Amino acid sequence: MIIRSFDGKFEVQDWTAEINVVPNQWGTIGAMGIFTEESVAEHVVVFEEIIKNGALIVDRVRGDRAQVGKDASRKLHSFPVPHFPYDDAISPQDIQGKRAYGSAGDVETLAAVRARKMERIRQNHAWTLEFARAQALTLGTVYAPSGTVNQDWYTEFGVARKSVDFVLGTAGTEVLAKIEEGIAHIQDNANGETVSGTVVLCSPEFFAKLIVHASVKTAYQYYASTQEPMRQRLGGAFALQRRFVHGGTEFVEMRDAYNGAKLIPAGKAYMVPTGTQAFKTFFSPANRFGLVNTLGEQVYLFESSDQKGTKIELESESNFVNALMRPQLVVEFTSSN
Repeated sequence: MIIRSFDGKFEVQDWTAEINVVPNQWGTIGAMGIFTEESVAEHVVVFEEIIKNGALIVDRVRGDRAQVGKDASRKLHSFPVPHFPYDDAISPQDIQGKRAYGSAGDVETLAAVRARKMERIRQNHAWTLEFARAQALTLGTVYAPSGTVNQDWYTEFGVARKSVDFVLGTAGTEVLAKIEEGIAHIQDNANGETVSGTVVLCSPEFFAKLIVHASVKTAYQYYASTQEPMRQRLGGAFALQRRFVHGGTEFVEMRDAYNGAKLIPAGKAYMVPTGTQAFKTFFSPANRFGLVNTLGEQVYLFESSDQKGTKIELESESNFVNALMRPQLVVEFTSSN
């Protein structure tokens, strides 16, 4: 993140996770690294899709001419980057006669109010990014609730979403076969994309049905938490998440919700590949003269004071789009009973 101050001299400093008063607040999807991040210098992202065609070579009678080769086909994709501004301000009334938070008698300070508001700004931008990534995976669309951008990745690439019904209400369902169906679909549609593994982001309802199913219950019962390197790596609040490796993939219970809006729809789960470049978050620069044609940062914060000394304005913005470069690699899991 970048902070720019227009008080006195013009100052610029990086806003990183090392600044304790404004920690970077990772969500589950962000912490797992499902989306890679790329900075761009424009407010529109343009990339080229190259389809490499191949063919089996057939034998010919000696002297006949061979088959004619054909160059790869390509298609240009272009889409705008949504703009997410969020502002706040500090007034003398926020400090005058106020007791400091968590203090028995100390008075409030400008530094404490500024840090508290900055942390809230950072939190809201982090929540928005995480929610937008979840929407891309679950719906295949760009998060822009005001309608400034309308983008459907399945329509963009002309593909359909794969869905697998686990039928978890039926004791005889072979869950491993259902998992293999999802993995096989990803393998068949990777088209040269490197895949290191798969993870399934589960709603609590789907996860609860999965672990009590007849073909899974015993495996879950004897699953040792010491076998969960991902949970150990994430640490913190993520250590409370229920996780279960079964059939060569990791199932993660996603209870995450922001202001009552759940990231994973009830009763559903989504298998996605890991270690790929298939899902990207593009960040574009802020709408300021000093940042024209610069590479975008995750979040920007601008601070300025009015000449009358009545308020300090905090203006922030993030400009990002979560792109499914290969939307066919997301597999939806459901259970019809």
